[in-house]
Amino acid sequence: MPVERGIRLGARTLADLKKAGALEAALSDFDRFYIGTEFCENLLDRALCSEAARLLRLGRKVCLLTPPLSEKGLRLLDAVFAGLPRPARGAAPDSLEITVNDFGAVELARRRRLPFRLNAGRLLRDNVFDNTGKPLKVHNGEALAFWRGLGISRFELSTIGALPELNFSDGKRYGFSKDDFRITLYYPYLDLTSARACPLGMPDVKPGEAPRGVACARECRVAAFELAHPLIKEKLLVRGNTVFLEFPGKFYSSEKDLEKMNVDRLVYEPWP
Repeated sequence: MPVERGIRLGARTLADLKKAGALEAALSDFDRFYIGTEFCENLLDRALCSEAARLLRLGRKVCLLTPPLSEKGLRLLDAVFAGLPRPARGAAPDSLEITVNDFGAVELARRRRLPFRLNAGRLLRDNVFDNTGKPLKVHNGEALAFWRGLGISRFELSTIGALPELNFSDGKRYGFSKDDFRITLYYPYLDLTSARACPLGMPDVKPGEAPRGVACARECRVAAFELAHPLIKEKLLVRGNTVFLEFPGKFYSSEKDLEKMNVDRLVYEPWP
């Protein structure tokens, strides 16, 4: 089965791509577009609904990225969920998917009875996988069974810059089958850590103050910043509330390598 190719736009729009002269190439090279926000609820915007609808009209598949949520974020996401375009008659069941990084988003999708597939996002990976270094291992079959009970069998991970050691072929020993899940792999950036507070656009929230009263200027849409430290040899990149590490080299030699990892979808990130 061929590997599906996607591109992560995040909070950027098709108009942004067109202004940069990259829209035609993106529509030509990628089948699925990842829009929305993985890491910060302050970037949630109902305009994502019209972006999704436009991409569907252009014949592209869409995945809506959603972040960790506070009460404020739940209200914002509920407005987005309410405005999502419903699948047209005869549309592929995966034409629009939603990636969740918070169990509140799972519950919200269930309450609204959304007819879209859900994926487990990168911030939830530790619930199932150990990918803190060279290994990529499933903790146990019970972890996968829990997610299947939520209707989720696709998990999103970031490249670690090399082919990892796997325990997928030993699934029986750990109580799972390799057929129980599929993996979406983002490259070339690994998200190292995220925080609720953003060092760029969010002012300090005082004790007792609700985050819904904080206005964000969304400076993270402008650029990422390089971070250097004398004890860290790698170049780190900070965008918004998340720190990334870049792995620019190709991390696999053929699609057979990806098949061993259960990866059937690659998502290119033009920027962290």
